[in-house]
Amino acid sequence: MANCPKCNGHLKITDWRQHCPHCGANIVVYDLQERLMQQADTAEVQHYHFQKKLDRLKASFVGSKLAVARICTSFIPVAALFLPLAKCRFNLPYSDYEGNVSLLTVYNSIDTITENGIITADKALTACLVLLALSVVMWLVHFALLMLACSKRAKLRGYIINSLLLITSIGAAAVFALNTASPVYSGKLAFGAFLYILLQAVNAAVDMITIYKGIEVRHKQCYVGGIPIEEYFEMQKTLSPEEIRREQYRRLQEQRDAEEARLAEEQKGSRSEDEAAREKEIEEELLKEIEEEKKKAEEVSADE
Repeated sequence: MANCPKCNGHLKITDWRQHCPHCGANIVVYDLQERLMQQADTAEVQHYHFQKKLDRLKASFVGSKLAVARICTSFIPVAALFLPLAKCRFNLPYSDYEGNVSLLTVYNSIDTITENGIITADKALTACLVLLALSVVMWLVHFALLMLACSKRAKLRGYIINSLLLITSIGAAAVFALNTASPVYSGKLAFGAFLYILLQAVNAAVDMITIYKGIEVRHKQCYVGGIPIEEYFEMQKTLSPEEIRREQYRRLQEQRDAEEARLAEEQKGSRSEDEAAREKEIEEELLKEIEEEKKKAEEVSADE
């Protein structure tokens, strides 16, 4: 079933007590400290790998001035979609609407567009709406992938997403502008469409510059049993587990001694400050007593 951790004797299914029937060792608590140290080492190594991900995530957003600027330029383009993107006049019997069209207008009129057969009547308008929707989706994907801006394939993802974002944005405007013989509508692009494309181009440019220059990721120093984790990984290649454990105990003892010395120094400093304050109080009291004695002596001499 299992073996004793001390004598390696085989344990049968009937050996249910906590003591080994061969050597009498307490199996439950045998070498407990070493097992706890092994679990602590495993937890610290896992924390190191998780900390690296957190450091990369933090650097992706605030690792440089360009990274912070990229967040701003990533948010701004979506605001242009709520501005007038085009000025249209829809032909009967599809609709009697005439005026400015924005993303909010399209969203509120989606039921009318599908019920009146506008999508099936004008394939170019359908393609324009699809490209606009893909542009918004690409914007969402671009913003979500900012969290992975410091990963290995960040450059490739950045080039692909920015290219698709510009293609869909420019494509939607181009299809709308070139569709002059539409049986459904007549109109022209408004300033919101040009502003949206301009802001997306600025966003892509800032993102490309940030990717080109790179972001320095500053990793927080992690330790395993008092040993820097990079050094710990190197020690695992050359030293035995027993030697690594001895080195860990030695460094932990050094850190403990240094902490105790620091606390003792702080206590000594606070004690010396208290003693100096006490000496000052005593000196002030002595000066007051001397002044009082002088006054009394002057009064006595004046009476005589």
